[in-house]
Amino acid sequence: MVDRLNQAGRVGAFTAVAALTPVLAACDQAPGDKPAPTAQPVARAQQQPDPKQPPTQPSGVKPAEPKQPHAEQPEATPTAEGDPWPPPANPPLPTTPIKLGDRTFKLEMALNDDTRFKGLSGRREIASDGGMIFVFKRPQPLNFVMRDCPIPIDIIYVDATGRITAMHHMKPEPPRAADEKEIDPRYNSNVKYENRLKQYPSRYDAVLAIELKADTLNIEGSNPGGLELKVGQKLDVDISALKKQAK
Repeated sequence: MVDRLNQAGRVGAFTAVAALTPVLAACDQAPGDKPAPTAQPVARAQQQPDPKQPPTQPSGVKPAEPKQPHAEQPEATPTAEGDPWPPPANPPLPTTPIKLGDRTFKLEMALNDDTRFKGLSGRREIASDGGMIFVFKRPQPLNFVMRDCPIPIDIIYVDATGRITAMHHMKPEPPRAADEKEIDPRYNSNVKYENRLKQYPSRYDAVLAIELKADTLNIEGSNPGGLELKVGQKLDVDISALKKQAK
């Protein structure tokens, strides 16, 4: 999902505060439009790479984004009594087939601010061949966070040339405390909650963020038997066609 307290260009979120680049969550992107008064700037790499050159070394962090209307939106299922997690923020979205390595995934498309902001927040399950793809109209640094995400998620960032800029295993954060539930309408989020969420960055400018079931990826030997992808690898993805659908 994607939050936009400060936007430097998440879906990202498919979500950060203050002088932050767009932050999305494993479930969504970090906030980005307006800086929050108490937020701290996101740490950046010491050397900024040339955005025209594809990365050759592993890197990364992730974003969160806003919501998108859908023709047939089912009513949200209320959470069970005592469940600290909210219901899914997005209804099931239209999907597109995306090939990653030797596997094909059916990914829900987060194409606008609303759906990118909500991302996979509140989802209790991701199919082994499912997930979500956050599509942005322009390349930008992205930072996703695990906002209201009860399950772990794997994320891949992709630049405008179709190359992977970063990958991460994202872990769930503790659910919101009582004083983290009230939403500040200026930022569409809770500043205290946003400030404690770990950010997963794209490192280089990206136009796509792909979220998958946890442990789908083998990132630098972290998950033997998982999908073998490398930072700098070019994916078989029609970036141009996807960007035309983004809003």
